[in-house]
Amino acid sequence: MKISLISPNFSADVSVVDMGMTYLATYLNQKTNHCANIIDFTYKRRGWKKHLKENIERFSPDIIGISTVSMFMQYTRMIASETKEVYNLPIVLGGYHPTLEPEDSLSVPEVDAICIGDGEFTITEYLDALEGNKTVKGIRGLWVKENGNVIKNPLRELIPDIDTLPIPDYSLWEDFDKFLHYNAVVYFIGTRGCPYPCTYCSEFPMRDAVPGKHFRIRDPRAYAREIKFQWKKYKDRGMKVAHTFDPVFPINREWVRNFCDEYKKIGMAAILPFSCFARADTIDEDKIEMMSEANLKIARIGIEAGNERIRREVYEKDIPTDQYRKVFKLLHAKDVAITGYNILGGPGETKETMQDTFDLAKELDVDRPIFFTYRPLPKTKGAEMVKTLGGKIDSGTWDKIDSLHQKSNVHTKDLTPSQIVWFRRKCLFYFTSKRALKLIRIQKHKFFINLIKYVARGMKDGVGFQYIIGYFFVSGGDNVVS
Repeated sequence: MKISLISPNFSADVSVVDMGMTYLATYLNQKTNHCANIIDFTYKRRGWKKHLKENIERFSPDIIGISTVSMFMQYTRMIASETKEVYNLPIVLGGYHPTLEPEDSLSVPEVDAICIGDGEFTITEYLDALEGNKTVKGIRGLWVKENGNVIKNPLRELIPDIDTLPIPDYSLWEDFDKFLHYNAVVYFIGTRGCPYPCTYCSEFPMRDAVPGKHFRIRDPRAYAREIKFQWKKYKDRGMKVAHTFDPVFPINREWVRNFCDEYKKIGMAAILPFSCFARADTIDEDKIEMMSEANLKIARIGIEAGNERIRREVYEKDIPTDQYRKVFKLLHAKDVAITGYNILGGPGETKETMQDTFDLAKELDVDRPIFFTYRPLPKTKGAEMVKTLGGKIDSGTWDKIDSLHQKSNVHTKDLTPSQIVWFRRKCLFYFTSKRALKLIRIQKHKFFINLIKYVARGMKDGVGFQYIIGYFFVSGGDNVVS
């Protein structure tokens, strides 16, 4: 059987490469008798129907799979409608939204089935059944429409040993070279799941949605060797940093030690810097020393709120502000650039608490502060807290927001969505100006040459202007490690 896996990214965000979809397609191609390709609309938004037609005619799939998150459901419905009407192909949905909202996902008229949880084994068995004209009853993790009824098979436990999965094949993304141009990184994942209870994140409700061990860890030495494998493929195509996409990379001291030891042993520390996500309460001087020696250049840390009460009581990220001060000082001493993630307009937010976030980002001297507008994701505790703390969610705009970067659909007791958006613009203007001045001091005239080239190509490739400007200051030209 042939399956075309579709990434419904019409948001103009050039950082989107669905790792789960890549793993699934790679698994099907390397471990089964089935065949998968990937259709991506990131750079084809203007002529997406033509692009879909060309791919379907060239690959001749037997079935369509769409991996989707809640913010992309508007596009998933659009693609499903076109695919069913024009090509009359069966459609299966997978990803975070179908797992957390299976009823809503299966209510899309054109959708024939949904995969709940990890897709590698479930989709394989589904394709086996379709190919052999066998019943789909009993395929764990799969819900299927059949003769006007819905077969709700039992859930499947999450894959316990993720070391058994093949190295993801990014060549399946036809525009991966464009991704490398705009981001200068390749994504890697050494864990699945996250053990923390942050109220704004979908990982916590995922624990209740699917049985099995949620947080799973790969062999750290094999993880380091995977980076070398991909480096050999992409070192001459724009890769400048290995971006480990684990939600909390330094969670286990011995795991970090083994990864860093192997990364140095195989020679990667001398030639390729890496970045990682971390929590401020999982980093100490010893771990920073280990990672710095292995060429950690960018630490991506969620601050979330400058107001400690909002951070600890609303977002349930129980980290005192002094811990951020300590960790940021240690990282800066090792010349590690810090990307700091902040949320504006969450439950209980006020003008004063948003100002606290702005002020803390200034105080901590965050190299690359990112400001998201709060989005109440399905099944998260935070979505319930909006109402509990006197706010409301504008349901009429739910399907009109496709990112965390721009619009807001939350009214807090004291703030409107427009006030939240305007405050974010204030943050962007201040910190982008500050970063621009720093980069100009370092790069001088090259900064302007790189900016013009980056923006010109972005406009040619159909990237959204706000995204192209934003990503330039993070990864354009030499900025990825500056």
